[in-house]
Amino acid sequence: MKFKLFLSCFVIFIIQLYIVKASAYDNKFVHQMINGKAIQQSLSFQNYLNVLGFKDIYDSVNKREIWQWFYDGAQLEDETSCRSKFHFHDPTKSWDTAGLSNAAIDTYCRDYTHRSSLVWAQDTGNLWTWQKARQYYYDVLTNPEGNIREQNLAYTFRSLGQVMHLTSDSSVPAHVRNDIHIFPYTIPGIGIEIGDPTFESWAKDNYKNLNYTGIIIDQSIFNNAIAYPSAPVAISALWDLDKYTGSNPAITIEPVIGLAEYANANFFSEDTIFSDYDYPAWSSVEEYEEVIDTTTGKVRTYLRKTRDGERIEHLAAGKRFYKYLPSLLKSSGLILDQECYKDYAQKLIPRAVGYSAGLLDYFFRGVLEISAPDQYVYAITDGSKIYPYEYTDEKGITYHTQQQLFTRIRAKVINMTPKEKDVDGNVLSYENIGSGSLIAVARYKVIPDYSPDLANYPPDGTVMMNNILYKYSVSLPVTLTPEEIISLNTQPTEFTFDFTGNEIPAGITDLTLQVIFKGTLGNETDIAVAVGMKNLMEPTHQVLWNLTDMFSLYYGDAYHLYTSEQIKGDPSLKAQVDLDHDGVINEPGEPYIDPHPMTYEIGYMAEPEPVEPPFTVATVDNLPAGNHIRLIVLVDDELSPNYLRLTWSDPIDSDVDTHDFDFLGVINEEQDGVWLLPNPIIQFRHGLDGTTQIPIQQHFYTGILRCYPVAIDPVTGYTYCPYTEEEAIPADLTPYPVD
Repeated sequence: MKFKLFLSCFVIFIIQLYIVKASAYDNKFVHQMINGKAIQQSLSFQNYLNVLGFKDIYDSVNKREIWQWFYDGAQLEDETSCRSKFHFHDPTKSWDTAGLSNAAIDTYCRDYTHRSSLVWAQDTGNLWTWQKARQYYYDVLTNPEGNIREQNLAYTFRSLGQVMHLTSDSSVPAHVRNDIHIFPYTIPGIGIEIGDPTFESWAKDNYKNLNYTGIIIDQSIFNNAIAYPSAPVAISALWDLDKYTGSNPAITIEPVIGLAEYANANFFSEDTIFSDYDYPAWSSVEEYEEVIDTTTGKVRTYLRKTRDGERIEHLAAGKRFYKYLPSLLKSSGLILDQECYKDYAQKLIPRAVGYSAGLLDYFFRGVLEISAPDQYVYAITDGSKIYPYEYTDEKGITYHTQQQLFTRIRAKVINMTPKEKDVDGNVLSYENIGSGSLIAVARYKVIPDYSPDLANYPPDGTVMMNNILYKYSVSLPVTLTPEEIISLNTQPTEFTFDFTGNEIPAGITDLTLQVIFKGTLGNETDIAVAVGMKNLMEPTHQVLWNLTDMFSLYYGDAYHLYTSEQIKGDPSLKAQVDLDHDGVINEPGEPYIDPHPMTYEIGYMAEPEPVEPPFTVATVDNLPAGNHIRLIVLVDDELSPNYLRLTWSDPIDSDVDTHDFDFLGVINEEQDGVWLLPNPIIQFRHGLDGTTQIPIQQHFYTGILRCYPVAIDPVTGYTYCPYTEEEAIPADLTPYPVD
């Protein structure tokens, strides 16, 4: 009885030992190396690191470097003993029964389902699936709280690392041929050795010398995925395309084939050498002898696979007595030795890396392109409207500021997700977006001592780079209509993103705009994510004046500024504007010298003479003389061409005049560890704060002035009115409201 009890416990121990030790490859070595090389190979992943604001995989996320989260995923997929049960997929079986089939393991794990790794990667009972990674990633992109974003990003990388583990498992013959062959293991304290050498244990011992240069998989593989209820996402194609039936091995070396299909048809596991599966078959191989010891001349018989799929020099090795066995018993005299394992690894490890990189490329494939709206500026706000703005950064410091705010951003968006590419990487077709929604996110750093009149501008670049963390404003979602979906897939389509309740402050640096789609993309339904990013220039302050509170008059040998009262009170000045010398000024045909209101319309464009007139984005009716408006705009071009068109009229005459002005977008951000200096502040006119003259500051200014006579620029030929600013009287410091 005691012996039976000991035997039962020993069997349980063996089962537990298998589950803990016999994961495909060793999760602390080969799996981690595969994941590490795959994230370096995936161009889509590298691009999205840039979208997320990272330089490379060595940047930190949630207190660990990015690569470490993928390493953690490789290891933690085996964190509980029974997870390994779900790391098998036999492509010759239906997917419902393709998992590990072993009564002892089923009993130990109390799970009698034969759930395959393909299904487990998408299973609702698994916390680290493709679908979970999708949700974590969407939360990363759309959550305004930086600490939550970091946590979810770490979970995204870990989840992908665990799914990559499952993907690379399907490159291990034992895991695609229902073989629970146990790793070699010496029981501590007893010295009993259990198990035999395996491909996995050999790979572990030689992990530093393996070839991790991943193959490049054909991305059209995902277009051929099998629709299956328990594994609906097209990543199933990386495992199994249902092309290999168990009797057509030649198909497994085609460019588009599941990794499990390739491994099953072309390689042996330790316990399935010419057993359980039709291929590799005896008809696939030829025998040959090879010297294995040059000193003694000792030779070994090997089987070379020359037909029925992949060519493999060392498919299996004969034991010492192999050549003396009759034909019916020859399979019992075969093993897999290190020469076999070398050849296996040379074929299988690069595929494990390539397919894992392909999984990442598919996850991060969704691409949106953002461009300027028809109104040209992405956003505009009235600089006269100032609100209390309080925020707490991730360090717990609360800032109380006064800010102008952007409540809406307009942008054009087009889906540019590649579906097929040629050998040179040129896109041949695109994956269409289906039903879903768009959200816009503005990422920026808030200037701690921002003043709405730019009195403290520019900010300290060292402080902004080293002490200020990013903040995020997230728009309300836009549910796409059928018409918008069609348009989004064919042309840049304009959307208005509403940031009400999560406004974007004007006192910011390092501004980028992201637009995120969630929904159906190609054959990935409801959960796919596509992202676009546009680096916007920082808020540009533009001040437009009604300068008719003074008149520019050429007197003596220069232009000077005078108030109308000064001109009227000085006979010699009055004589300059009373052209008919009848003592009456401001008559038709004479210069009008009195202050008067002006009506402005402002639009923006990329060129000074567009085919269509620009959209009017701001108007001010009857701007009083001596007053100014302050507009703050967002554009995406640092240099010209950025153009403002000012159209003005007044009650003095019926003329409507226009003029186009070029301006620079403001750049105020860090790039590659260097602080890019913002545009210099321009000071124009002064106001009075009590008895102190205060300069009015902006990035761009212009104004409408009357003068006599009108000057002509000798270079451009344009007429203009000279303005001797130092002679101007103090102006109102407060901007006039704008519609």
